[in-house]
This record gives sequence, structure tokens and C-alpha cells, in this order.
Amino acid sequence: MHRFTRPRVDPRTQDYDERRIKEGKTRREIARCLKRCAAREVFHLVRQVQSGSRS
Repeated sequence: MHRFTRPRVDPRTQDYDERRIKEGKTRREIARCLKRCAAREVFHLVRQVQSGSRS
């Protein structure tokens, strides 16, 4: 399974990864959750840019 770069370089993601492993989550489940989290962050950034350009 292909894993994106964020777990290797972002300390917040590494902490999240470790916490979820201790909870018994699989790598696949963790990757799915991280992708959702990344999508939310991008969505909020896009919304900020869009609302700023309407002024």
C-alpha cells in the first residue's frame, strides 16, 4: 500500500500514527483517517482563499 509523505515528516502526524496504533488501528485505517484529515485542511484553506478573493 502506498503511504504518502506526511507520516514520515510531520511530527503531529507521527504522534497521531503512534496513538492510533496503540488503539489497535491497522495501517490502512490510519492512512484513511489521515487522508480525511488532510482533505479537511485543504478544504478549509481553499475556503479561506475563496472568501478572501470575493472582497
